[in-house]
This record gives sequence, C-alpha cells and structure tokens, in this order.
Amino acid sequence: MTGKKVLSVAEIARELELPESTVHYWKNRFAQHLPSVGRGRQKRFKPEAIEIFATISRLLKEGHTARDVMDQLAQSYPFQADAMPETSHMPVVMNGNAMEPAMKMAAAIGLEIAKSVGEGIRSVMAHGSDGGLDISEVKQGLEDAALRISSQALETEALKAENEILKEKLKVMEAEMVRIRKDRREMEKYLLDKIKYVTT
Repeated sequence: MTGKKVLSVAEIARELELPESTVHYWKNRFAQHLPSVGRGRQKRFKPEAIEIFATISRLLKEGHTARDVMDQLAQSYPFQADAMPETSHMPVVMNGNAMEPAMKMAAAIGLEIAKSVGEGIRSVMAHGSDGGLDISEVKQGLEDAALRISSQALETEALKAENEILKEKLKVMEAEMVRIRKDRREMEKYLLDKIKYVTT
C-alpha cells in the first residue's frame, strides 16, 4: 500500500485494480463513510479509505445491494459528518413540465426524512420513558436518524446520476435508429434500381 498522506480517485483505482469510473461512482454513493479532504476536483482520500473501498468492492461482488453495503459500512466505519454528495455537476431543469416530477420527488424525500426523524425520536423516547432520558441515547438516536437521511439523499443523487446516464444512452440509441432507417431506405432504393436494370 502506498505511504502517501492523501490519495486521488485514480490512485485508489490503481491500488485496488478497479475502473476509475467505478471508484468515482462509489466516492459519491458512499461519501459519508469515506475519510477525505477537499471538495470537488480537489477531493483526496486518506489512506484508510482504501480499506473501505475494498470492503465496498467485496460486498458488491458478493451480491449485496447498495443499501446492504451502506448498512454494513454504518456498522464498521465512522460517519464522516462533513461528507456531502457532489451535486454541482447535476443540471438544474427549470421548465414547468420537468418541475412537477421534481417537486413530487422532493415531497417524497421530505416525507421519508420526516419518518426517519420521527422514528428516531420515538425510539429514544420509548427507551427513556422508564425514568428520564439519557442524553447519550438522544444523541445516538438523532445520529442514527441523520445517517438514514444522508443515506436516502445519496441514494436519490445516485438515481439522478443514473437517470442522466440513461438519458444520454437513449439519445445515442435514437440517433442510431435514425441512421439505420436511412440506411434501409437507401438499400431499398439501391435494390429497386438493380431490379429495374435487370428486368429492362
């Protein structure tokens, strides 16, 4: 393992023999468990992040879902409170038609956040009803709720990113279909001309 103080995504990808694009995706998807410094293109990871990336790789290869991986990381690695998903590259669509689904999604996320916070508080209150609340339990309950909220926010960002990728792929497929139709028409014309030539 390298002795450097901080590592780039490319260096981690080389270290673990993974595609760089995969490590880029994971650094956003599981950001709250990856010890890092800096933001955006300047973001670098502490050496202990290599072990966490290796754990992510192993769990996904074993067939676990991203949610399962998030749960495992929450049990094994500390929550990085200052880790935020990088969303600056996401386009902001402001036209009326696109805003309605976005508003519905935001409402659903808000409802899930409210549920998470409510469950955390109810859990803490239930445990503390037999003789006063322990502040450490309240703190732990709120941290658990915050973890669930961060997990849901990251999952939403990952889905947005996947949606953008699928949109781009759809554009390519549509362009390819147009080209294939054009080629077919030209081939039909060519064959009709050949048939006319042979029959005359």
